[in-house]
Amino acid sequence: MVLVLITLICLCAQVGRALRVQQPYRVVASDGEVRLRCSYNVRSAPEEMRLALYQGKYGELQICASTFNVSQSHFQTNGPIQCRGELSPGAVDLIISGLTGNDTDLYRCRIEVLYPPPYLMKIGNGTIVYIPEKTDCPAPAAQSATREDSPSSFVILPVTVLSFFIIIIIILVITTYKLFSVSHRKRMHAHLPPVIPKRVDCRFGYENFL
Repeated sequence: MVLVLITLICLCAQVGRALRVQQPYRVVASDGEVRLRCSYNVRSAPEEMRLALYQGKYGELQICASTFNVSQSHFQTNGPIQCRGELSPGAVDLIISGLTGNDTDLYRCRIEVLYPPPYLMKIGNGTIVYIPEKTDCPAPAAQSATREDSPSSFVILPVTVLSFFIIIIIILVITTYKLFSVSHRKRMHAHLPPVIPKRVDCRFGYENFL
């Protein structure tokens, strides 16, 4: 009886060690989407498996789940949070979309080997998935475009035109003043007789006495 019990314990221990699940320690989402790799190691090559993703330290909330054949290349789940699985030997890459900043948490992969027997199940240690909060701040390119379209850019042209007109007005005022001054002097001296130059007779040498 004792021998049978020991044999059963050894078999359970071997089955427990037959499947191992590994996950990265931390991943960061981008635009509400994150890629999480669930790696597994099993002694015998499985044919049919099931993967489920749980949120929380103790796997309280199931996010998505799918049963698939290892000959597939991918699978897709539906729901508020969508999971797209890309299959490769010994790993399933989960692309999780629809996440928000409130979904930042520990996520654990649960992998089951359904066929061939024996049935195996293992849960990974978990991955911290960080989802940055979206902000209302525009991107740097959008900020520069906003600055280019800001009211200050539309003020430069009117100020330049105004300055040009001011310079033209100043030039016109100065020109008008000069013309007015010349005309005024002509009117003041209009009643004076014209000065007739004297003719000098150089024959007698008097030109120096004028």
